[in-house]
Amino acid sequence: ASAEHFAEGLVESGTKLGIDEFLLVQWLAPLASESPEFLVAGILAFRGRAAVGLAALLSSKVNQWTLLVGSLPVAFGISGETLGGLPLDGRQSQEVFLTGAQSLFAVAVLVSLSLGRLEALALLGLFMIQFLIPISEVRMAIAVIYVVLALSLIVSRRREARRLIGWARTAMRDPAAVESGPGEEPSTG
Repeated sequence: ASAEHFAEGLVESGTKLGIDEFLLVQWLAPLASESPEFLVAGILAFRGRAAVGLAALLSSKVNQWTLLVGSLPVAFGISGETLGGLPLDGRQSQEVFLTGAQSLFAVAVLVSLSLGRLEALALLGLFMIQFLIPISEVRMAIAVIYVVLALSLIVSRRREARRLIGWARTAMRDPAAVESGPGEEPSTG
């Protein structure tokens, strides 16, 4: 019940401020609900464990971008007792494409298991543009930019990608055989 009041209040405040309802529900509500994750990551960073904080945020995003988004059509199918697709209007289709393109870029960035300043600025800049200029053509252009940037990173980081895939395969076959991460030296303990 309190989540419903929060969403209604959020939409009402946004309407009074002239902020697009769709953007509020899509971006501000999740930020508010995910604030504990940001708080934990901030505390970890403050204590000198920035990599662990970033890993916590990234694992949450990977879950959100894959498992949660992928389960929407399944839940829809089960609830409606239909095997048909999830009906989306034009705006929703654009947002799914934009989210997928952004996810592809994030995966391409993280193939190197690091996040550089230029990559972070690209994510922030493109996000801010699509948030501040909520026009259909802008969203589609930004999605295409994400895809182009992702493909260029994947090509330039193909060695890291192969190494990461090899490490993941080994870890899935025999978790005990993999003591360290894909970019680390094995421990000699």
